[in-house]
Amino acid sequence: MAKIHFRSYNPNQIFLFPQRIDENIPSDDPVRILNAMVDTLNLSSFHKFYKEQGRSPYHPRMMLKAVLYAYMNNIYSCRKIEKSLLRDIHFIWLAGYEKPDYRTINRFRNRVKDEINGIFTQIVLILASKGFISLDVEYVDGTRIESKANRYTFSGYGSEENYRFMDENGIEAYVKYNFFHKEQRADKNVTNPFKQENLYYNKEKDYYVCPMGQHMERKGVRHSKTESGYITKSVAYRAARCEGCPLRCMCFSSKSQRRTIEVNHRLKEYKQKARERLTSEKGIKHRGQRCIEPEAVFGQIKYDMGYKRFRHFGKDKVTMDFAFFAIAFNIKKCVLKSRIRR
Repeated sequence: MAKIHFRSYNPNQIFLFPQRIDENIPSDDPVRILNAMVDTLNLSSFHKFYKEQGRSPYHPRMMLKAVLYAYMNNIYSCRKIEKSLLRDIHFIWLAGYEKPDYRTINRFRNRVKDEINGIFTQIVLILASKGFISLDVEYVDGTRIESKANRYTFSGYGSEENYRFMDENGIEAYVKYNFFHKEQRADKNVTNPFKQENLYYNKEKDYYVCPMGQHMERKGVRHSKTESGYITKSVAYRAARCEGCPLRCMCFSSKSQRRTIEVNHRLKEYKQKARERLTSEKGIKHRGQRCIEPEAVFGQIKYDMGYKRFRHFGKDKVTMDFAFFAIAFNIKKCVLKSRIRR
């Protein structure tokens, strides 16, 4: 009977890895592309966080590479990044066998939280220069990512604050507001004359007219402040008399003796401009494209990469964490597109 010969096996040998660990990393591996892209970045803004005296710190370029590569591989915990730097040859090669612990990794992220958006901008400009993305049009959509704590709230992107920001910064906004789709589905031949938006308004003399022809005069102004500190202004208009009106049951259901409406004139004008843009030929084209661009990205973020909940308290730390994620996401997409081109 022939003797079976096995390959030699000795886990206690002195050298388990080749002299160059990157021999086992393919030339087109994502870690190499990440390494090359980060090497081109200007990190001079990071230098102010380090002191000339004392123990030499880990190089910020190495730390940035390690964190970004972790995010590219759905690793968001500093403890898990620390383990990967000891176990994964990709991390080991990328970090040059440096072994920062989870506290050091976490301190690095928090230290550069005010500078990481600049790194994001550099990456975007690199991708644009290589033709991977276009900066001609920006599509905006909303998605829900849970916070570490607190209840879910959403102020909406078709708000006065957002419209005004875009208007003052010369941005041609094709941004939907609440009930836009409901307006488009409504039968234009059946108009509800009692709705506030359908009441006649005399702009010159500043009054509304109810369905019975009664003037609704201006009675006061109410100011409100959003969570971000933006001040909105609403004007109240009140009918002179509603007692005995045969249309009152259809006009309003309040127990008040006279109908009162509140109108935000600035927001009303912004909505009118938005409606004209959104229903134009160009607007219809952008609305169709918007469904493809951001919504697919949200699916990849939440279901492919498991980024469904923020892991930090405070707006500044949440912004920092998502900035790291966005950079890693863009580099990951760059890797996929590079392979497709080949």
